[in-house]
Amino acid sequence: MTRTASATIVCLSLAMNMLLGVEPSSAQGGGSLGLDEVLDAVKADAKLVAEIQAELKKSGLKADGPICTGFRHDNRWTDLSGARAAPYECDIGKRRIVIQADRVYFDEAARPLGDVRKANPKRADSFKESNFRWTWKALDK
Repeated sequence: MTRTASATIVCLSLAMNMLLGVEPSSAQGGGSLGLDEVLDAVKADAKLVAEIQAELKKSGLKADGPICTGFRHDNRWTDLSGARAAPYECDIGKRRIVIQADRVYFDEAARPLGDVRKANPKRADSFKESNFRWTWKALDK
């Protein structure tokens, strides 16, 4: 890969993070996770879960089959390093779902620290995602 191509990829990645409201210091890179893990993360939204399960059934797949991507917290997040978070992206059969969410971080005493822009990565012990939003698009398969 040329330097120009590498620089373009980095710039596009940073632009995508900005569009998604993710600061570069808060969640870096993508990380793979199973669709079953995504379903666990979004289980509070019955409509979203039902849509994903319907797509699985239509495609003859099981939740432990498709591999998804999500943002992975980097090593600045002392207790959350490596943890996956929205946005999640999953290819299920002939369609791709992209799931966005709001996220609030908590310290070890379960006190809220704020969103990704306000939370101190050294104090954040857990997070909760809510207000799920998703879009589907057809894949060229």
